[in-house]
Amino acid sequence: MADPSAAEPARILLVDDHPIVREGLRAYLALQPGLVVVAEAAGVSEALARIEEAKPDLVLLDVKLEGENGLSLLSRLRDTEGAPKVLLLTSFLDEDYLREALRLGAAGYLLKRAGQGTLLDGVRAALRGERPLDPAAAALLPTLGDDPLKRLTPRELEVLGLLAEGMTNKALAKRLGVGEKTVKTHVSSLLAKLELKDRTQAALYAQTRQKG
Repeated sequence: MADPSAAEPARILLVDDHPIVREGLRAYLALQPGLVVVAEAAGVSEALARIEEAKPDLVLLDVKLEGENGLSLLSRLRDTEGAPKVLLLTSFLDEDYLREALRLGAAGYLLKRAGQGTLLDGVRAALRGERPLDPAAAALLPTLGDDPLKRLTPRELEVLGLLAEGMTNKALAKRLGVGEKTVKTHVSSLLAKLELKDRTQAALYAQTRQKG
């Protein structure tokens, strides 16, 4: 008999236009405890439909899809109630794409050349609200601008300012007209991008920036 207290496995959607890549990822992730691949998609429109149907917690997304820019999925999900985290998994690394991915709230940026262990660590880190980056991507960060706030989306900047006022998630949700889950997603994302541990640090950081 299953333990009713056991945590539900994290639900993952694979978005890649190469079937063999999806098959390999599905086979590997199926062996990992606490993870389950609930759907696959080859493009952005199909991915949006699968997100609506399967309600994944995390999307593993390629940047380069056939005839499409995968980052458009991030743009369409931004500020969407209950949107899943989106972790980029691609063979393509470009400063402009990395900049745009972080601006749109990507949960991380991994390269397909990484080992399976690195991929698994990245998936679990993204699910925890951290921001895993391939070392090659991380090496580009110093060139992305000296101001860490440039990594935040407009909504995340708004949330950061309200955190500085001491607002709770419930109060934030009411002010922004969204659900508490969406607020938590924004808070987790901005903490990861600013490399802060908790909302208290975020509030202090915002207050310091406002004074400066």
